[in-house]
Amino acid sequence: MTQPVRPVLLVDLAKSYGGAEVRVLATAKSLHGQHPYAVATLTGSPLHQRLERAGLTSLPVPFGRADGRLVFFLARAIRRAGFQVVDAHNVQSQFWGHLAALAAGVLVKVSTVHSAYRFEHHGSLKGRLYEQVLRLNAGWGTHFVAVSKTVESYIQGLGIAPDKISLIHNSVSPPARSLPSTALSLLQSLGWEKDVYMVIVVARLEPVKGHTFLLEALSRITPERPQLRCLIVGEGRTRAALESQVQEARLQEQVHFTGFRDDIPALLGASDAFCLPSLSEGLPFALLEAGMQRLPLLVTQVGGMAELLRHGHTAFLVPPADPAALARGLSWLMDYPQAARCMGETASTYLQQCFNLTEMLRKTLAVYR
Repeated sequence: MTQPVRPVLLVDLAKSYGGAEVRVLATAKSLHGQHPYAVATLTGSPLHQRLERAGLTSLPVPFGRADGRLVFFLARAIRRAGFQVVDAHNVQSQFWGHLAALAAGVLVKVSTVHSAYRFEHHGSLKGRLYEQVLRLNAGWGTHFVAVSKTVESYIQGLGIAPDKISLIHNSVSPPARSLPSTALSLLQSLGWEKDVYMVIVVARLEPVKGHTFLLEALSRITPERPQLRCLIVGEGRTRAALESQVQEARLQEQVHFTGFRDDIPALLGASDAFCLPSLSEGLPFALLEAGMQRLPLLVTQVGGMAELLRHGHTAFLVPPADPAALARGLSWLMDYPQAARCMGETASTYLQQCFNLTEMLRKTLAVYR
């Protein structure tokens, strides 16, 4: 007989919306109506808004991420609702959430790790401090979920025992390839005709995502490829710097920043190729979504992308921080459209076979039991 899932508090104190939040939302949907749960999230955050729109159970946190009152707020919520599992999804959540879980006597503490903190932050003091949070978690009896083999190896490298780590890959449902009016309206407002070649990037605007190297690549090849366009979807702290780079390179007609969007499947459906020029990655949901839409993939050979994709077979892989290689990749995708489409089809078949959302959720619930 299957043991029932204990009441679960998912903690995600992110200010923006990214892969971790996609996974939290999918987990909340799977728990809803089946098992007691709530999602603790910053009041008014993009995740909080999506939870509200979906009719899912949220616990809005009225304090900032540096406010120690978080511990008392979360501990009281845990005791009142009788949560027996706390699953935390970013470093602030893993610190405050599990500190509150300790205070409330929660036995099942889970840290879902979406990236290698040290490499994501270029070996900086910030990245090393984030690693110390994971070590603290280990000392508090936390079980770790790694979203890719690369992240699993990274956690083991911190001295955490393999039996304290579960590898549960990110996964998404195969989306319907559609082009709702929102995407059409956006493209028409930009004056981009149907015969342009549009590359889409879906990622937080942060240094680790490598947008600056893609913009450099675009500046090298757009003079000879006037039909090339790039749609950059996402928000973050590097937006102003990236917009300045676009202006300096005179790419205003070729590059557009959309900001945060809710219609990612539609935008993917309107695109010709997907690019992710990251310097470090776990296993990005945006990559999985684009791959399942059969888009040709131009991505850097890092993290889970290097682990799972094969150059020329399921993706065009390039070294990180290499504008010349990105330029060659863009040129190849445009020059060999039939081969690029075949590569996209192969990637879609592979991803749908290997990254099943139902299996991801089944394994996650097993950790909670």
